[in-house]
Amino acid sequence: MIKKVLERICAGWTLAEISQNLNMEYSALISMLEHLVKLGYLTKGTKTDTGTCKTCPLREHCSERNYTIYFLTDKGRKIAGSCEPLRTDISS
Repeated sequence: MIKKVLERICAGWTLAEISQNLNMEYSALISMLEHLVKLGYLTKGTKTDTGTCKTCPLREHCSERNYTIYFLTDKGRKIAGSCEPLRTDISS
């Protein structure tokens, strides 16, 4: 399950998409992510830490709220693999 979560984070899925796709309660996913931070597989940041907001085509429609974003560490990338896009159909 950890590998699947890390693969989906690597592929840019939202937490809602991950929880739906893996049939997990959202709160259980958040708990798992916090545990993965403690284990060194992820780090936490904010959307402003990515620098991508300036070039995002949705920036004018995005909430001003500064969401938490989870980033893979080198340790997490070793588990997640190549970060290739996964199927876009999140219902599978």
